[in-house]
Amino acid sequence: MRHFDSGFTAALQATRESGIAPVHFVWVVARDRETGAATPMGLWSGDYDLEVSVPLADGTGVVSRSYIGGCGLRVSGLKYVGDLTDSPVTVSLSQIADAAQYLVRGLDVRLAYCEIHATSMTGGSFVSAPQLQWVGIVDDGPISTPAAGGEGGVALSIRSELMAMLTATNPAKSSDAHQKRRRAGDRFSEYASTINSRKMDWYKE
Repeated sequence: MRHFDSGFTAALQATRESGIAPVHFVWVVARDRETGAATPMGLWSGDYDLEVSVPLADGTGVVSRSYIGGCGLRVSGLKYVGDLTDSPVTVSLSQIADAAQYLVRGLDVRLAYCEIHATSMTGGSFVSAPQLQWVGIVDDGPISTPAAGGEGGVALSIRSELMAMLTATNPAKSSDAHQKRRRAGDRFSEYASTINSRKMDWYKE
């Protein structure tokens, strides 16, 4: 069972009367395209850069991180279910923001680790420290280039790593060649390529 900060819980309970101003923090650990080194980067939905403490995903404590603002960040699709429904979360960014450009063009975000934290604001202050909402990997990151006068953007699809593994297809083939690559001398699929075309009468020797 998930336990949120008391200030965050109180803000959620008072939403019907006082409303809520959601604030999201996205932490991505992508790869440098030249060196391949893991490069962390934080973005949030505010207009200025800030440093804030957030809880670690493994629940062992908190860590102070720097988050870049002014990138038009929006988070949608957060759902909490009790089954194995695969519901990706969408993180949208402004295409013209320098931080967004660096994230998707300067770094390789394919299968990058991602954490999403959230809180709310009241009177210009956070109601609590950001609370962990989602942990996953970047499954897709299309860049929409608009026509003249149009609007573009970047939309990162963040999937649960567990669901990505459960729904992944296995590229391995049950062929003789593949079996031998796994273990030399394996003859289990020696006749796999021809058995479908053979017609055998079971009542004949």
